[in-house]
Order: sequence, then C-alpha cells, then structure tokens
Amino acid sequence: MSEQVRVRFAPSPTGDLHLGNVRTALYNWIYARHTKGVFVLRVEDTDKERSTDTYCENLLDIMKWMGLNWDEGPRVGGPYAPYKQSERTSIYEEHLERLKAKNLVYPCYCTEEELELERKRQLGRGHMPKYGGKCKKLTVEERQKLDAAGNTSVLRFIVPPGEILVHDEVRGEVRFPDDQIGDFVLTRSDKSPTYNFTVVIDDALMKITHVIRGEDHLSNTPKQILIYEALGYKPPKFAHLSIIKGADGQKLSKRHGETSVESYKAKGYLPEAFLNYLALLGWAPKTGEILSLEQMAAEFDLTHVGKSGAIFDPVKLHWMGMQYMAKLPLEDLTRALLPYLFEANYCTREQARQKFDWIKGVVDTVRSSMGCYSDIIKETFYFFSDELSFEPAQTEEMKTQKPLLETYEKAFEAITDFNGENFMKAVKETGKSSGLKGKALYHPLRLAITGREDGPELAKVGPLLGKAEVLKRLAVWTKEEIPN
Repeated sequence: MSEQVRVRFAPSPTGDLHLGNVRTALYNWIYARHTKGVFVLRVEDTDKERSTDTYCENLLDIMKWMGLNWDEGPRVGGPYAPYKQSERTSIYEEHLERLKAKNLVYPCYCTEEELELERKRQLGRGHMPKYGGKCKKLTVEERQKLDAAGNTSVLRFIVPPGEILVHDEVRGEVRFPDDQIGDFVLTRSDKSPTYNFTVVIDDALMKITHVIRGEDHLSNTPKQILIYEALGYKPPKFAHLSIIKGADGQKLSKRHGETSVESYKAKGYLPEAFLNYLALLGWAPKTGEILSLEQMAAEFDLTHVGKSGAIFDPVKLHWMGMQYMAKLPLEDLTRALLPYLFEANYCTREQARQKFDWIKGVVDTVRSSMGCYSDIIKETFYFFSDELSFEPAQTEEMKTQKPLLETYEKAFEAITDFNGENFMKAVKETGKSSGLKGKALYHPLRLAITGREDGPELAKVGPLLGKAEVLKRLAVWTKEEIPN
C-alpha cells in the first residue's frame, strides 16, 4: 500500500498574498484532492520584523474566501500541531543539538562586510559566490576569545563533498555540483533559525510527501536535502513550478499592475473565476478552459505542469470573470452588486429597495460586459447620472448631428408606450426619413444619451432611461446653446 500524499502550503505572513503564492496553494490543494491526500497549511512566521498577526489572519481569510480549505493547520488543528513556526522554537533547538552532536555545524564570526568582499572577489574571478569556510578552521580557543570579546556569530552547516542530484517532478533531474554550495547558515546572529533549516524540520515531522513550490526555491533544494540526510529523514518529492511573468517576460511584480489577491477580491472577481484562470498559468487541462475546483482536482497531474513561465494576462482574467458572471442568477448578481453602487453614490439603500426591479434590469443589460463586480460602476454610470462628459472631438461631432437628433426627438415624443419595440421602431423611422443607417444612424444617438461610443443594445438602454430622460439628454444638443 502506497503512503498517503501529504502536501503543504507554507506562506510567510509578511504582506498580502501574491498571485504566484496563490497558484502554488491551488496546485497543492488540487493535487491533494486528486490523490485523496492531505492539504496542510503552515505559517512560516519566523521573520519577527515583518510578520504580523494581522497579515496572518488576512492570509487565512483569503484562503477561506477562495475555497481552498485546509485539512490541517491554524484554526483547524491536526496531529502535528503547532502549525505556526513561531510556536515551534523548542523543536528546532532540539534538532540543532542533534547536528551539533554530530559536529556538522560551526559558528561563523565573519561580518557582512567581509562576506561581501569575498563575494565580489569570487565574482571577479568568474566563480560562483559561496562561503569559503574561513571560520571552520578556527580552534576552540580562538572561538572562545571571539565570544569573550562580544563578537556575534551565525551557525553554519558543513557541506560534504559530492554532487547533489534532485529528482524534480516537473523539471526532471537537476544536478548541483559541490563547488556551487558553500557552508550555509542555519541560525542567524540572534539565534533564530533560517528558512532552509525550519522548513526541513517541519516537512519531515509533518510527514510531507510532496513539496510543490515556485522555482525560485530550486536553489534551496540541495541544501535542504543535505539537512534531511544529516538528520536521518527521508526527503520528500520535489516539484518546482515556473514563475508567473508579466507581459514583458519578466517576473510578475508591482510594475506590471496589481499582484495581490486582496486587490482582485476588492475589485469583485469571483474566487472561482480567479482560481480557474490561475490554474491555467502553467497547466493545460484536456477538458477545456472553464473548470471548477472539483474538475481541476479530477484532472490535475504534476507530469502535465509546464516548465516555462506563463504570462499573466489581465485581459484573459477579465474574460474568465465574464464567463462566471454570466452564470450567476440575475437576482443574486444584482444583490451582490448593490454595495458597489452604494459606494459609488449611484443610489441609496432606500432607493435600491424602491427601484430594485429597475436596477435588476440595468444589471441584466450590462452584465455581458462585466468580468468582476466593480465593473458595474463604469458600465452603468449613465443610468444613474445625466452629467455626461464628452471629449472635444465628440462635442464637435455632435454639433454636426443636430438635425438628426431633432428628428429623434420628434419620433420619441410621439411614443405613448416607451418600450424596447416602440423605441427601435422610432429609430428605424428616423433612419428612413434621414436616409441614414448603421453607425451613422445609431452612433449619434448612443453618444447623446449615454456619453459612450459603445455599450449594450439601445433597445434596452432607451426604455431603462425612460422617455423623459432620453428627451432631456437629446435636448442638450438640440437647444440653441450646445455645450463646449
């Protein structure tokens, strides 16, 4: 019987969750569900200066919002608690003593300036920068003198000779020659443990079978394998995901726009759409692009994860959002959008109660253009305000359209029942009397009553605005003084 798959997502609560972090969490989650394994959430909060309880709680809330519920971790517990590194100090100290007993570590007193000078010299010679082992040669007496003089030290792990081979589930065999890795730091000068040390202890004790993470951690893997072997633990299988890139091919960062999950949640993207899009950044499912979490879990396989970096495309994300927005029941969608209308001061809660059916009609008219909830603001402003703004070129164009707009006025004034059918009948009659059709007929009307070059069907827009409002907006261009 094969062992149960156990994977983990181990973020640091030092800021908002990055898109790359979330894709890593998603791939771990769907792999756990695909294999009927266990998904562990562990908080790596050993960075005392940057880690905060607020960031930690936000992180957990975002995971819940996305539906990536964890089987073990904070708030739910589990057999290998605690799941916060800040609460596991005694465990790390115990393992550190085991390495000391085997003489596999030594104190290093080199200053930052000395290390930087050594690094520059190695680069100048065309060598890979690594620690040269200066302090490994110190005698016990020399170390005692340095300690007595108040010199601070870090603890370094002694790297044995020999090539290190990593069998990566995504990248295949990756070899690390022994001349690339110098003795590395296990504890800082304040005695706090480093990432490479704590992550090995936690993954080993929590019986993690697969470590699925970003390729920026690939260079850490040989160091971690050495620690596993030194402590007598079996290393897990590793899978390193390609980075997410911006349109310029560089690693996705703030210069490319929004990169935190919180910002997309605030915009009102549906979590299902958001995760569906992120899943496609590095993985090509066989059953199409639109997939629920359950469908992703059924199909996901690490062997089908790509090695090359995927481009994050906000336009494609918006398109994905549109596919999910279209599936929502109109009543539910309208109620979900009300807070955005309130925040934009488009209407009050009382007005929303009184005109809910009308607002529902507005939402139904524009929903096909919406990829997230906040789109409702830019898509509906002309329904809630007659203060339309025009570019100078648009104003000049509309001045030449006065005869056509006057014809529209007369046709609309004659309508008794101002519904979509009668509205379009008046538009077609205007076309016949003016000899115009297509864009020449429709564009001036759309611009006059909505202030937009494009938008939903006028047959829906006109009746929603109402006869009086349509005539009022046309009058702006047909009266004597046309706005500049």
